[in-house]
Amino acid sequence: MSLGGRRWPVAAAVVAGGLFALLLPLPVGEQSRVAHALAGSCHVILFAVLAGVLRAVAPARISGWLIWLGLAVGAGAIECIQPFIGRSAEWADWFYGVAGAACFSFRRPWPAGGSCGRWVMVMLGLLILFPLGWEFSMWRGEDRAFPVLAQPGTFWAGRGWTLHGVKLSVTAEGNFRVTSKTTKNQEGFAYPGLFRGAVVSDWSDGGAFQTAIYWPGTESAVFAVRMDDLPGNPPYAERFQREFAVTQGWNHVKIPAAQWGTASGGRAMNVEAIRQWGLFLVSATEGFDYFLFAPVRLVAPASGAAGGD
Repeated sequence: MSLGGRRWPVAAAVVAGGLFALLLPLPVGEQSRVAHALAGSCHVILFAVLAGVLRAVAPARISGWLIWLGLAVGAGAIECIQPFIGRSAEWADWFYGVAGAACFSFRRPWPAGGSCGRWVMVMLGLLILFPLGWEFSMWRGEDRAFPVLAQPGTFWAGRGWTLHGVKLSVTAEGNFRVTSKTTKNQEGFAYPGLFRGAVVSDWSDGGAFQTAIYWPGTESAVFAVRMDDLPGNPPYAERFQREFAVTQGWNHVKIPAAQWGTASGGRAMNVEAIRQWGLFLVSATEGFDYFLFAPVRLVAPASGAAGGD
């Protein structure tokens, strides 16, 4: 195919537009499952278009494998750059981009007639729908696990967190590990911790909020459990927040529904519309390295209080 005419200007414009879309600082909230799914579908479409344009203008001597490999490397490089411009690096986005590029890297998509072309378009359609299906399966898994709110090692509990100054992982023993993003010589984040949106918002039959926290430090620390029934970041008086001290070792935490049914300002919480819950450090943030916490669940109503054993 000839390289003259308007093909190269059009290809350059498409590539430039793709790079602009991928590097535009539009962060997607970690708890926004639909936004994540749509972002994955957009990666499939964008890289399929890029592959189709490059395949259409590339000389015959350039193989489809070379185009696909170049786009795969480019997708990886973009994911590495995104954290520096206010976006997050996602393995899933890289996979979606590479899969979309594979649809058109090995054949010219125009004209798309014939059985081969139809199968390529079917595959592209399935890839576009896959992120939505994956997010639905994650939502369904969390919905079925309720009253478990966070279970280490499950697919659904590996995402959906909003992290503030921390990194989240899972230990071999089956606990969550929360590690500080800063070193001991750096100024730490205020109130480092994490939040999770509530897939099941009706906690009216939930009973007590229960987990356990492992604190490795020799000095005691103060943690807080927070629950919101209002959107955004409601002020202290309009949310439930319970603070408690922990000491070195495992500290069992149980907060009865009778307590978290009332906001800090005294109003009744809408326990049928809990939007998110969180766990974070209030004090002892200087030199904070890590802490662990066990699965989080709502248990049958029973007396108990937050604190360490």
